[in-house]
Amino acid sequence: MKCLIIADRPENRLSTLGNSKPLIPVVGLSIIERVILTAKEAGLTDFYVVTGYNGEEVRPFLGRFSLSRSINITCIPNEEWEKGYATSILKAKDLIDENFILLRENHIFDELILVKLKNEKINDDGMVLAIDRNIKKKELEEVNNVNKVFVEESRILKIGKNIKEYNAHDTGISLCSPAIFSAIEESLSQGNDSLSGAVDIMVEKEKVKAIDIENAYWIEMNTKKDCRKASKLLIRNSVKHAGPITRYINAPFATRIFTPLLLKIYKGFTPNQVSVLSFMVSLVSGLFFILGYAVIGALLIQLSSILDYSDGQFARLKHMASRFGHFTDITLDRYADGFILLGMFYYSLSEIGSREIVGINWHPLIIITISIIAIVGNLMVSYTSATSVVNFGYVYKRRGIAAGRGRDIRLFLLFIGGIMSYFHPIFVLLALFVIAIQTNIIVICRVILSRNYFINKSTFRMINGIKVVIFDFDGTIADTMPFLTELAVKLITENYNVSREEAERKYLETTGMDFASQLETIFPNHSNNQEVAAIFEKKKFESVFEHSLFPDAILTLKYLKGKQIKTLICSSTKREIITKYSQLNKIDALFDNLFGYEPNFKKGDQIDFTLQHYQLPPDKVLFVGDSLKDYDFAKDKKINFIGISKMFGKEDFQNKGALSVRSLTDLVKLFNTSENYPKHIEYVR
Repeated sequence: MKCLIIADRPENRLSTLGNSKPLIPVVGLSIIERVILTAKEAGLTDFYVVTGYNGEEVRPFLGRFSLSRSINITCIPNEEWEKGYATSILKAKDLIDENFILLRENHIFDELILVKLKNEKINDDGMVLAIDRNIKKKELEEVNNVNKVFVEESRILKIGKNIKEYNAHDTGISLCSPAIFSAIEESLSQGNDSLSGAVDIMVEKEKVKAIDIENAYWIEMNTKKDCRKASKLLIRNSVKHAGPITRYINAPFATRIFTPLLLKIYKGFTPNQVSVLSFMVSLVSGLFFILGYAVIGALLIQLSSILDYSDGQFARLKHMASRFGHFTDITLDRYADGFILLGMFYYSLSEIGSREIVGINWHPLIIITISIIAIVGNLMVSYTSATSVVNFGYVYKRRGIAAGRGRDIRLFLLFIGGIMSYFHPIFVLLALFVIAIQTNIIVICRVILSRNYFINKSTFRMINGIKVVIFDFDGTIADTMPFLTELAVKLITENYNVSREEAERKYLETTGMDFASQLETIFPNHSNNQEVAAIFEKKKFESVFEHSLFPDAILTLKYLKGKQIKTLICSSTKREIITKYSQLNKIDALFDNLFGYEPNFKKGDQIDFTLQHYQLPPDKVLFVGDSLKDYDFAKDKKINFIGISKMFGKEDFQNKGALSVRSLTDLVKLFNTSENYPKHIEYVR
């Protein structure tokens, strides 16, 4: 999606901070850089920047920025920048012929606003404004500088700086159709060159709607105070919590002291430079332990840990997060940990080696053993995190053993041990002992988890041999089961003497069959069955097309098509519904065949036809469904089965002896894992 940014205005109240408002720095980036990078992270691709005042400085800057960040930026000169915003926007008329995001260079905002806004549906002649209903949070002196909006539900009725009745503020962020240009031309013909004039015209035509930004942040920067407030806001919102040490110690110290201090010392600091600084502090820490100053070394350990948090904060603040930066950070962390542990090992050996303390003779071999186990355990925690991704495609997420977590806790334990050495040197060795136990327990737990996760060799062999995947329709490809369940339960309770709870239970137990067969199973030979089934099918046909695909359905089908695996639908839903639904959602081309219920051609018959038509043995066919009955169909035909655990839980499928995944995305992951697993891994027995 394209983005138009108006950056052609002077701002006298910010003149002491720079000649051009777009180039004024805020937390290490110019305002215009921050606006563009935030929009880029929200998914916008092409940027058009209207320049005017001091454009001879702004345009070369944007040219360099475009090259350094590989962003497509087109500058649009505006010699009439002294006129209203509407004139500036109109300069882009010949360049933008599709829906676009409209921004201003003096707005700092949460990228979530753009993510939400760009996904809004908009008519060809419409406009969507991002509004803030929380008008109380705006300070009184700011109110006169912000457009006020009166909104009724999602429709804007009034907008302007001087309206008396309002219930929201205009954030200055909007999604526009090209119709905005026509509205501007109409407004200009009436002598009004403000953007509000054009928006008023569209409001009168009921073409403007609003979305609330809810808890997302935004700030319009017109004064030095705004810049200071924006800096604090950005730093506060760059906080990313992990464990308790980061949450309560590292993040507060970094946010309030070290990150602002480093930016004040040198605005050009990069995340990698902060990583190197953290590493250097770690080296000095280890050196102080070697020299015998354990308390100072301990303080430097915690300082290094805080700076290690700051480098991530810098990456988020400056939009400079990268894989190489992450690689550099974790590599330096491993070296840093090694030097710290070696320093503490040397300190322990020097201070308590061969001494008797609390009745124990601390032979150097004991100290060496504890230290080696701690150093190796620390390395293995990192190694198992990396190899699990490379070999298994799996990231450890369970509490206590999660990948990428725990270093802050280990450094804090070493910090405590170093501080306690003020009372006795034995505490440094005790800290090493705790690290030795903790790290190696994590490694053992990870090995067990990996073994359990990947031990089922037959599952992956089964996936590798699949030639055809048969999908159930309702609840697997189409998100229709909540609607169908509600409809079925309503009809059953109205026509049979059962409670709602019993109706829902019986319906779900028989799901996977056509509804008429379900009724015969639940209420054998009941006189109402035929009529109720007819009503169900009629209402189903009337409303089922209103319900969408599952978000990952198309990607899953494309993935399987790319692997040259044939895909089909076999369902108890009527074939005419499946065909029409697939055409409406443009997925019919992704299937090799679409089967559905027809007289004498139920789901079992459809599976038989598939096996015969493609001349495949049952072990080469996989059925993917969301019900326990689907598993029964697959088992009866001796084909493979994987359940989607939405309507039924993982335990329900396990009790039937069936494999299940949470979503179609996880199904793709299973194919990926099985594809790579035999090439890289020896199965543990």
